[in-house]
Amino acid sequence: MIINLKNYKIFFGKITRIKNFFIEIKDYSGKIQIYCKKKFNLGDIILSYGKLKKTKKKIFFLFSLYTKLIIKNLKINYKKLYIKEIFTIKNFLFNYLKKFSFIFVNSTNFCKNKSNSYSNNFKTYSFCKKKFIYLKISPEFYIKKIISNNYNRIFDITKCYRNEGTSNIHNFEFNMLEYYSSDFTFNKSIFFLEKLIKNTFCSINYYFLELFGLKFSFFMLFKKVYLLEILFLYFLKNNFFFIHSKDNLFLFINFIGIKSVKNYSKSDVYFKIFNEKILQKIVFPVFLINFPRKSSPLSKISNLNINYCNRFELFMLGIEISNGFEELNDYFIQKNNLLKKNKDFLLDLKNCLYNMNGVGVGVDRLSLILLKIKHIKKIV
Repeated sequence: MIINLKNYKIFFGKITRIKNFFIEIKDYSGKIQIYCKKKFNLGDIILSYGKLKKTKKKIFFLFSLYTKLIIKNLKINYKKLYIKEIFTIKNFLFNYLKKFSFIFVNSTNFCKNKSNSYSNNFKTYSFCKKKFIYLKISPEFYIKKIISNNYNRIFDITKCYRNEGTSNIHNFEFNMLEYYSSDFTFNKSIFFLEKLIKNTFCSINYYFLELFGLKFSFFMLFKKVYLLEILFLYFLKNNFFFIHSKDNLFLFINFIGIKSVKNYSKSDVYFKIFNEKILQKIVFPVFLINFPRKSSPLSKISNLNINYCNRFELFMLGIEISNGFEELNDYFIQKNNLLKKNKDFLLDLKNCLYNMNGVGVGVDRLSLILLKIKHIKKIV
């Protein structure tokens, strides 16, 4: 862009070439060289004020009297972002689920109401509708609405947004695979997820793969353990009977050194003990099954014990990779759990919703383990 001021001119553009003290800037109208002793980088957008002169070859250049940096170019090393590898993982998951007759749906990133989960939403304002809207934390309710219209198998690979703290395994924005099937039982969905993860690992590498000291094999079976069972095995020498008694539960927590627990339910305390004392020591893939009923209001109640529900979580190398459960399709129980919110979903339940199983897989965490990446920020 050129602005004429008698004998002096102002140029504004992007730096495309640097040689000694000559800087070449370019925009939609053309390009010109600027003589300037200040140091800039390629890709920076600068503003320069000076006088036009000619070289011996009669080429115009600007003798700069004043230059200012407008926009700084951020250097990004795309080789360290693993773009191609993550694309192959997403592509394999897409084709693998298509092979088993799953239908791909694309859910919206916005939702009308705030979710009732423990996760915090991102809030924004829509000037068209003149009201506040929220970014989704999960495509769960959208897929359930679609599957209630006589669909058997549906999946979605999408972005989710959660306004929470960041760490080396968690980010504000992350990729998530979520699939639902009406013809899967609880045990069959666990078996299908195990095959899915094994085939994903083996599609990128060989049958035997070493990950952070873990020797992964296609023929290795994932363990299935109850939540109370793994707590009992870990605290076998530390008087585990305190956990079964509600009065002595907080005494047991203080005994093992867990603090900042006030007015939690019994199931929340179980997860607190598991996350702080046991999770980091899990190396081999483990399915944690049959969770307490209060911690999973959307899950179906177990037939063996009323206090537990059909839900599982997959852990590997101290990281939660997947979460799945059998859907609770009882309208009257679900109405109390959701506190009369999500009216559209409750209406689908009232009109009869299938017995179905849903599974959510963190694609970023899966690729974090597979590609041996130390921080999740390197994953796009």
